[in-house]
Amino acid sequence: MKHVDTFIDDPSSDAYAMWVLDYFRHSAIFLGKTWSFMKYHLLFCTWKGKRYRVTGASRLGDVWLTTDFAREVGYEERVDVDDCSAWSPSP
Repeated sequence: MKHVDTFIDDPSSDAYAMWVLDYFRHSAIFLGKTWSFMKYHLLFCTWKGKRYRVTGASRLGDVWLTTDFAREVGYEERVDVDDCSAWSPSP
């Protein structure tokens, strides 16, 4: 499994996905102070042929996905960042 931090540090990774995932990896205090700005910067990806909204990234290295594009927190799936593709700010 590729840790999300390795993805973030890899210059060949998608730049927008790196930026949003890096945001998710910050402390809860930082996230609370910047939520009003970041709530407009959504991240979506394709996993196993289906589109998902990315809602977070774990210190354990996985990314959090949901099929509910309106969902801001929580997840249905926790997956390896390398198994995701077609990163974008829109579904």
